[in-house]
Amino acid sequence: MKVKKNPKTQLLSEGKVFKNLKMMAEANTIGPKHLSVEESVLVILKGKAVLKINDKEYALEVGETKIIPGGIEHYLEIIEDTEAIHIMPVDNKIKILIE
Repeated sequence: MKVKKNPKTQLLSEGKVFKNLKMMAEANTIGPKHLSVEESVLVILKGKAVLKINDKEYALEVGETKIIPGGIEHYLEIIEDTEAIHIMPVDNKIKILIE
């Protein structure tokens, strides 16, 4: 059974337009359902995860990149311990959705 758990995040760098966050999540967890106001890019550095957007699932492994549309509900199901870089606009707002 998967446990709901927020991933750890660390700000790596921030420019005038974009910021890079490192995301670290434990195996067999599910991140919170949320949406971002702006589009963002997720790059998997380690592990395996499934990105769930609406009714679609995207299996993600090391080296894969996924563009996540703004304003769309989504969440990650973490299969193996996962590390990723999340690139997004500096002023992007993330809204956690109550289930």
